[in-house]
Amino acid sequence: KLHENQVLTSTLGTVSNNDLPSFAKYLDTHRAEVKDDIRLMEYEYNVDPLIYTVDTTGKVAKMNPSNMFSSLVGETSLLRNYSTMSSVFRQYESENLQNDTEILAGRYPENYNEMMVVLSDRGQISELLTYSLGLHDSQELNQIITKIMSGESVTIDKQPLELTYEDLMNVDLRLVPATSTYKYNDKYNVYEDMSKDTDYMQSLYDKAEKLKIVGVAVMDSEMMSSGSGVAYLPSLITHIIDKAGNTDIVKKQLAEPEVDVFSGVKFGEEANNFDFKFEDLVSVDEAALSRAFGVNIDQNAISAKTAEYMQQISSDITTDISPVKTALIDRYKSLAESLKNELTLRGTFKKADVETIISDFIAKQDFNDLSASYYLPAENFAEMYKGLLLATVNAYLPIYASTVSPLDPTFDPETSDYTLVAMLYDNVMQGLLATVDFDGVFTTVATPVVQIDVQKKVLTKVGELTAYLSSSFANAFHVDQAAITGAFRLNFTEEELSRVVTAMFTKQKSTLATNLSKLGYQDLNDPTQISFYFWSFDGKTHFINFLDNYNEQMRSIDDTKVIEYTDTTGALMASVKTIVDAVSYVLIAFVSISLVVSSIMIGVITYISVYERTKEIGILRAIGASKHNISSIFNAETFIIGLMSGVFGVVISYILIVPINIVMGALIGDSISLRAALDPRTAVILVILSVVLTLIGGLIPARKASKKDPVEALRSE
Repeated sequence: KLHENQVLTSTLGTVSNNDLPSFAKYLDTHRAEVKDDIRLMEYEYNVDPLIYTVDTTGKVAKMNPSNMFSSLVGETSLLRNYSTMSSVFRQYESENLQNDTEILAGRYPENYNEMMVVLSDRGQISELLTYSLGLHDSQELNQIITKIMSGESVTIDKQPLELTYEDLMNVDLRLVPATSTYKYNDKYNVYEDMSKDTDYMQSLYDKAEKLKIVGVAVMDSEMMSSGSGVAYLPSLITHIIDKAGNTDIVKKQLAEPEVDVFSGVKFGEEANNFDFKFEDLVSVDEAALSRAFGVNIDQNAISAKTAEYMQQISSDITTDISPVKTALIDRYKSLAESLKNELTLRGTFKKADVETIISDFIAKQDFNDLSASYYLPAENFAEMYKGLLLATVNAYLPIYASTVSPLDPTFDPETSDYTLVAMLYDNVMQGLLATVDFDGVFTTVATPVVQIDVQKKVLTKVGELTAYLSSSFANAFHVDQAAITGAFRLNFTEEELSRVVTAMFTKQKSTLATNLSKLGYQDLNDPTQISFYFWSFDGKTHFINFLDNYNEQMRSIDDTKVIEYTDTTGALMASVKTIVDAVSYVLIAFVSISLVVSSIMIGVITYISVYERTKEIGILRAIGASKHNISSIFNAETFIIGLMSGVFGVVISYILIVPINIVMGALIGDSISLRAALDPRTAVILVILSVVLTLIGGLIPARKASKKDPVEALRSE
């Protein structure tokens, strides 16, 4: 079974330069040209199911997208993207799932709300998968990762968790609509993110749609996978998109494509107008104030002072984070390049040493400039980039292992030495850079600090205002300060104020596409990428030629319809070819040296034969043999030697191929179709090469024999 994955990617935010819908229509009309090449087509969308469960502590916890790194630098940090990429919940086409797994219990999923647990080994389940199914405290894993990333040692004193297949299939997973996690605030025309509100999320979970785990399977040895996980069908994503398309928030965003539905401002614009009024933030009990002072309070004076504070708040929250964003992006690229150079100079390294190597590398870096420009401690930046570089190298290791293992059966991904192949490392980096919106992601790194800063300033100013009014009136009238303080009441709880301020003043860069993706919606006719699975390498090559022809036509018509694609198999094979070529050149050098030495030895043997048969040569010349006859005798001998050597070599090779294949089959197994073979045409060429080299080696001695003087030859003993 040959499974090759060819992916055509449409990067979110630059869809105009990657017009997949036009290509899909073109493919439909020209399907006959490539129908024998494509085994399976898979449309993929930038929509991730929002899955919750109740963990062992009884809390509602989000299982997907994963929060694995959220405890390091915040929920909206850069590391969250790598946590999402490593989620155990993955989409599978039904055909691929059945081809690549063996059923252990239950059945394969058939409907959109059905899933399957896929194990990497029989009788074993990964710890990450148990956490992702809520079989442990969901916060415990974050705490463990935080300690490890900060350099602490972690001791896990637990008894092994024993589970049955029924236990896995009885896990209660719920599909929560992403749109329902936002609540509309009609007063300020914004949508508040309610995902941190425990009671609100509990009510959503109780009403959410159930997802059923209907089977447990184990991966075939042929399946190239990153590990165990939970498989769901593409129909689940279609269901999520259809359901999201009928919600008010998505309809509103589609109706106003130029306006960010969350903040109520146009995309690309910043909301710098602090539109809170005094009565919105603070309620004044005038009757209580009157009783405390015994006089009527001048509302105009209070409003004037409030307006002054509101002006200060408005000026304080206009924060430009673009320099920080640029610095973070540049620093990541610089660190990745420096790490590549360091690993190259190091030569070889083991998988177990990767974390130590990166920790030592990060320890030598200076992040004080980022800390000075942006309000986070330098240690936070060090932890963030350490995790990111670790994710980068960990993405490189399995690809390197998959290229070396077929060439070296003794290679063990856990204990063998790795080397850094620059081309392969660069391919990994290009893949990460292509799949992560770094401009938007690094913008979100600053968002939590900006939000905290805004909340702090707002609450501080409101507190100052309350204190000012209390102290001023108290000092002027010498009345009960407690009564005055009680007359002023904040209309928001701290949590409510945080949500509204976050929605109104978020600095995260958004687009129509990113907002719709956040809400679980995408146009079904405009997929993020299309994956093609081919029957053979020739089929893949033919399809790439078909795609290149399409791009040539589009360049002459409309450049925006040109498709950018990633030849996954080609990139992998290019790296393998580099290694194979290097090994081949070394083998060719050894073979060339062997051939030269063999030719010299044949010449020496022929020369010794001439020397020992000098008298015989003299007799032949005496009875009338010509120089050409003498030369032909020795050339015929070398010809026969070369012919018989070549034939014997080929025959022995054919005999040895049988036990060699038996041994390789026993060592490698049936998972890799690797067999020794000798093509008949190659065998003929080898025999001819043997004869030619032998003749070349015998030419000089034969020529010397033909020139011997008959008289001197007869005198020799």
